[in-house]
Amino acid sequence: HFVGSDEDLRDKVATAKADMDIALILGAPMIRLFCGQPLTDPEERAREIRCFQEVADYGLEIGIAMGLQNHPSTGDDVIRIIEETDRPNFSFLLDTGQWCGSPARNQGIPDPDHDIYAYMQQTAHLATHVRAKFYKIDSGKEEWIDYERIVPILAEAGYNGPLSVVFEGQDINDCDDKEVMRLAAAQLRDLASRL
Repeated sequence: HFVGSDEDLRDKVATAKADMDIALILGAPMIRLFCGQPLTDPEERAREIRCFQEVADYGLEIGIAMGLQNHPSTGDDVIRIIEETDRPNFSFLLDTGQWCGSPARNQGIPDPDHDIYAYMQQTAHLATHVRAKFYKIDSGKEEWIDYERIVPILAEAGYNGPLSVVFEGQDINDCDDKEVMRLAAAQLRDLASRL
């Protein structure tokens, strides 16, 4: 997240560029960067965008893309950053569990001031990758995030890209991690088959 002093920002930009160099060596097509909590100060916002642009421009030179991950953010802020950065190699990595107000950020309790499903509807058309987060699923169905709402949102947006299953609910399920991953994949397959 590009916030902090001028020195902090220089260090963060240098780190992101070094990450791109490593991605190039590894043959990875993209690095991800977090957008963090929405900024309200106009100068902080402008500095943030200049940093995203500088890193994206470097990526264009070496052939590496950059994905913005909502970790955490709002739909409006994701759209603002993507539009203001305005680079062809800058895309959106939709993280189902890391929106502002997500139940995943508060032990399964949603923040009534935020609607994570509205944020996903607002941004799904921009997504080039989806990180499907799972937390509490030992019942066979994710309990903190409603995938019966999310999968149709992605389908309605025409999303047909990669989807990675990410488990972040260590120590809250009665089954082991391998079973959690099996249950998560089974739930997603079942929901996709009903579209």
